[in-house]
Amino acid sequence: MNRWFTRYLHGIQNGVEHDPKAWIVRENDKQKNPTPYEAYPNPKASQVKLHLKPNNSNYGILTLEKLNSEEQETFSDDATITAISLAQSNSSDHRLLYVSDILKEDLHISGVSNITVKAASSKPAVNFSVYLVSLPWNKNKGTKITDNIITRGWADLQNHASLSKSSPLIPGKFYTMKFDLQPDDQIIKKGQQIGLMLFSSDSEYTISPKPGTKLTIDLKETMLYLPVVGGKNALD
Repeated sequence: MNRWFTRYLHGIQNGVEHDPKAWIVRENDKQKNPTPYEAYPNPKASQVKLHLKPNNSNYGILTLEKLNSEEQETFSDDATITAISLAQSNSSDHRLLYVSDILKEDLHISGVSNITVKAASSKPAVNFSVYLVSLPWNKNKGTKITDNIITRGWADLQNHASLSKSSPLIPGKFYTMKFDLQPDDQIIKKGQQIGLMLFSSDSEYTISPKPGTKLTIDLKETMLYLPVVGGKNALD
């Protein structure tokens, strides 16, 4: 930043305009020594479509393979339970969790993830929250609880047709909505898994209605788009 001020406020020709356009403090970087990149998002990143599959265990599967049959899963809203608690729990009636295979190599995510969801609510209004996390949960000394959060996003299904105008939902009717998660640039280490958590009210970021609203997800029509450096081949 100081180099830009030096060049454009003081007129000193230091060549800053030829420097890399993006500087990212990588996971193990010191703040004063970020890693340079050609641009942000990383030009080598492309969107990879991931599908959701049910499983017989406490979580489903996040996979490149599309479902061949209709599948639905349901959870209920409870804003008294924090998102972190939901993500750390082995099982819960208040969230759905879909987990990738264990990564055999480091995976670099750069850009904006987005999700397309097809869902039905038991009431005319419902919150919808999405967290992307890395698993298993890091409980090493000196780490923060949020270190496992890759990115997250929130939506109101009443705005499925318009961000500026909302309309009450018809209970039981399915609606399709697409929205972005927060921008990110992160390297998920090999040995980890990527987890997609779907839940309703996030006590830190959304309003907190009374518990009990049920949300049903149409898995075949719900998909995550992940910006992966190296694209599908890197994730495959």
